[in-house]
This record gives sequence, C-alpha cells and structure tokens, in this order.
Amino acid sequence: MQSRMFRYTAASAMFVISQGCEISEAADPGFYVGAAGARSEQSLDKQAGVGPMPTAFTTTPVLGVVPGPVAGIIVGNPGLPIFSPVPVAVFLPTRLTADETDVGWNFSLGYRVNKYLAAELAYVDSGEASLVEHYGPSLSRPPVSDVTEITRSYSVTSRGPALSVLGSLPLGSQWEVFLRGGVLFAKQEVEARTNAIGAVVPSGAQIDRDFSDEVFTVGAGVQWAFSPRWTARLEYQRTGDLQSNEIMGQSRIDQASLSVLFGL
Repeated sequence: MQSRMFRYTAASAMFVISQGCEISEAADPGFYVGAAGARSEQSLDKQAGVGPMPTAFTTTPVLGVVPGPVAGIIVGNPGLPIFSPVPVAVFLPTRLTADETDVGWNFSLGYRVNKYLAAELAYVDSGEASLVEHYGPSLSRPPVSDVTEITRSYSVTSRGPALSVLGSLPLGSQWEVFLRGGVLFAKQEVEARTNAIGAVVPSGAQIDRDFSDEVFTVGAGVQWAFSPRWTARLEYQRTGDLQSNEIMGQSRIDQASLSVLFGL
C-alpha cells in the first residue's frame, strides 16, 4: 500500500514538474499573436468645445454667432444683415454633455526576444467619443423663431497601428509583470453637426474630416501563462495628447484591457 502511494505521489510530482517546465517554455524566444477587449476612454477638451463649422439651414432661420461679449447664436430672417434692427432670437449656451467611454479592442503580433524583452505590432481601435454643446433661446428677447434649441456637436473615432517594446520581470514560472513603451499612429475620424431642434422642417449641417497624428503610448500590466502556449494579460495603457484640429481640441486615450495570447 505504501509503495503504491509512493508511486502515485512520485507520478504526480513528475507531472507537476513537467507542466512547470512546459509553461516556462512559453517565455522562450518566438512569435505570438493576441486579441484584446478593452474599456476605452477618450478624454476630450471640453474647454475648447466644438470648433467652427459650416452652418446651412433649410428653414426660415439663419444662424450666426453673436459678436461682442455675448457668447451665443442668433437666429433671424435670411437676407437681413446680422446687425439689423429687426428682432432676432438670441441662443445662449445652456449645457455641455460628453460621452467619453466606449468598448475598444486590438489585435497584436509579437516576438519574444527572451524572458525579459519583447516587441509588438498591434492594430488598436479606441471606440467612439462625443461632445455636444446645447444652446437655448434667451428669455430677454421675444420669440421670433420656431427653433427651441440648437446643438453643435462632434463624434470622434480613433484607431490605428501601434509599435511598442515590452520589458518583463518574471515572478516565477507562470507570472510576470511588464512595462510598455511605443508609438501609436492614430487616425481620427471626426463628424461634426449643427442641428436646429423644433423647426417645422428639421435642419442642420454636417461635415466629416480625417486627421492623423503620432503619439507615444505607455502601459503596464501583469500576465499569467496558464498553459504551455496560452497567456492571459491584464494591462492599462495611456497615450500622449493628440493634437487639436479645426473641430476639436486635444484628446488623450486611456485603455484598460484584458487579452489572450497564443504562442506560435
């Protein structure tokens, strides 16, 4: 009986040791692929707001920016000068809303040089974010328009390839922590709109622009080799500030992701 138990114990120990050796081979040099889902946040510059954009309305009201110390929008009769004595409706800022979080994802191809160093090429999608400025009619002016609210907004999606280097510190045969540094070649697709709400015929204007920028990206995380070829990774990444453009101010991308890697 004792001999049998000894054999079982020895066999179990050899199995555990062999699994540990196989998992440790996951840190050997070689290629790997990965896929990740993420909670992505694009921090928008709310102070900059929505930049200048064309305005084209199909209903009677026309749009203009109130000059001087009053920051707002006026609606009057087409064909009349902006300083006309004819009564106009003044629309002043009432509130600003922003939606900065979305689901992001990325796919990556990496090469592990050794257990301390790796390089990755990834395609990153940070989802969509939006900013909306709301304008309401001033109570100090008589109502001369059926427009009850004007909104100026933009939505932005950011995506592009990223190249980075990872430095790792093993914490045993299965766990390790790492730091990332690299560059993101970001493409921002921006859609801007101006809408008049409450008009008899809905009216508005829309423009679409694409902008490109290169920003640094840094990250840190932990990963667990749970089988010889499979690894789970939890990571937080942040980019530098993407430059402002004619529609929006600077923005920054923060992403917390969970990914799975497979060794080739």
